[in-house]
Amino acid sequence: MTVEHPTRPAPMSAAAVAELDAVAGRPFFASWSGGKDSYLALQRAVNAGGRPVALLTMMREDGRLTHSHALPTAFVERQAAALGLPLVCRSASWDGYETAFLDGLAELRELGAEVGVFGDIDLQPHRDWVERVCAVAGLRACLPLWLEPRRALLDELLAAGVAATIVTVNTDRLDESFLGRRLDAALIPELEAAGVDACGEEGEFHTVVTAAPLYAAPVALARRGTIAIDQYRFVDVVDGPSLPTTSGPRPR
Repeated sequence: MTVEHPTRPAPMSAAAVAELDAVAGRPFFASWSGGKDSYLALQRAVNAGGRPVALLTMMREDGRLTHSHALPTAFVERQAAALGLPLVCRSASWDGYETAFLDGLAELRELGAEVGVFGDIDLQPHRDWVERVCAVAGLRACLPLWLEPRRALLDELLAAGVAATIVTVNTDRLDESFLGRRLDAALIPELEAAGVDACGEEGEFHTVVTAAPLYAAPVALARRGTIAIDQYRFVDVVDGPSLPTTSGPRPR
């Protein structure tokens, strides 16, 4: 059997190297969505000599599922256990998001964090926000993926052997058939042919990481259906609450 190897990742950009200077040798927390960008930012920070002390995950207002990815708390806890890190969670609506986030940052300061690591690539409003809230909490923001070519990040991810699955799609941008598919070298051209960024940086889709170099063991992902909320479709991940599927009413 012929094994196709991913492209060797390109050297990091000067912007990304400069970002990592902020975390080398310092205790940090990682903003954790459970997806590929938050994982790769964490891995780069660790490889640069940063010392992770915890993960920070934001949950929806009822505390049952994560924002954007709709992952159940128990699943994210298993990811944190695989990484050997404590998980700090805060629950909030979008209206109360910043207040709850700042409360989480205060706890992370108590755990010893000096830097916050984020997986944003090139969306300036996101960078402005994380820098501002970290400054309020007395922390420094570090964005290890900043201004990297998006395709180069995917090459790095695949070369490292990271396993990521699409768990959210915005059906205004991407067909629901991509939901539940493994992000691999064969899928990338399909995403690009569909007219979306293969990194999903603009919210076309989100992923979840189930195996990676920093994991002590893979994290199983079991699907029991699909959740529909407005134009978004989510994998209904086992370990979470029972929610309506696309055949029923849409949760709010």
